[in-house]
Amino acid sequence: MEHQEILDRTFQNLPPLLNCKGKWETHPDRELDANVTLDFPDGSLLFDTEVKMEVRESTLRHIQQLNRSYPDLLLVAYRIYPKYRQLLQEIGINYLEANGNAFIQRSGKLVLIDKFPPLKAEPEEANRAFSKTGLRVFFQLLLDNGNLDTNQRDLAEQAGVALGNIPLVLNGLKTAGLLVSKNRFGYYWTNKEEAIDRWIDGYRDTLKPSLYQGRYRIPAEKPWNEITLPSPKTRWGGEPGADILTNYLRPEKFILFTDLRKSEFIRQTRLMPDPDGQLEVYETFWEKGTGKENSVPPLLVYADLIINGDKRSMETARIIYDRYLTEL
Repeated sequence: MEHQEILDRTFQNLPPLLNCKGKWETHPDRELDANVTLDFPDGSLLFDTEVKMEVRESTLRHIQQLNRSYPDLLLVAYRIYPKYRQLLQEIGINYLEANGNAFIQRSGKLVLIDKFPPLKAEPEEANRAFSKTGLRVFFQLLLDNGNLDTNQRDLAEQAGVALGNIPLVLNGLKTAGLLVSKNRFGYYWTNKEEAIDRWIDGYRDTLKPSLYQGRYRIPAEKPWNEITLPSPKTRWGGEPGADILTNYLRPEKFILFTDLRKSEFIRQTRLMPDPDGQLEVYETFWEKGTGKENSVPPLLVYADLIINGDKRSMETARIIYDRYLTEL
């Protein structure tokens, strides 16, 4: 969807709700997309405006950077999920969402509309890069840029998938505009931040639910970090993984990834299934690639923190991104 379509859709919905008239024009500075004027009964407000299809973690970082240069910044987006609306409000960045949600805080005026669900994404054609198998390969490519130049047989082995899937996934990533051919045997990312965001979306919606193995009870007298990890591929993700990587977040939700069958996992850990337990267990979905000590790779820890979406998880996610993911 083009920026003009997003602006037009937004101004169709918002004026009656805001009790104002709105207009926009192209911004003279190429760094931004538009100038937006909101005409209220008691006066007009002019905003330097950035337009986005939707807000993800990388979008939020970019908006924060722009806000330092443009204090009258306004974000106009087709879709903003609730956790990002909350974060934008907390850091004081004005926004308009195409469905009618809005946050305007300027010149003594405060407008907050926060009751409409995000507009649904338009359906996309099936893309093998975002299937359960494709997301495993996508993950390996993100873990190590060297995998963009490796031979397809090695990549299939690292992802634990059949060799025939690899060209389908690579073509899917090219179709999505995330990969470009470098030469006969190599590729490079067009925007790795965006690629990470797109992988997290697919992991949350498609891959992660398929990996779920159940909930378990952690004994009250046993600290989580004293639980025996019975195999090299049984590792902490989510908040425990974040604590291992940063020593910043004290876990309240617990995630383990394991390659063991349920009966073997129970026998070796002595943890008991409990539908109300604090610990969620998922299947390990990669063959190579590890994190620090007993954690899963930082990219996976980061993904589950972003999915959590609460303030403390998002703060820790930024630490992990800056400390570990900029080097990928």
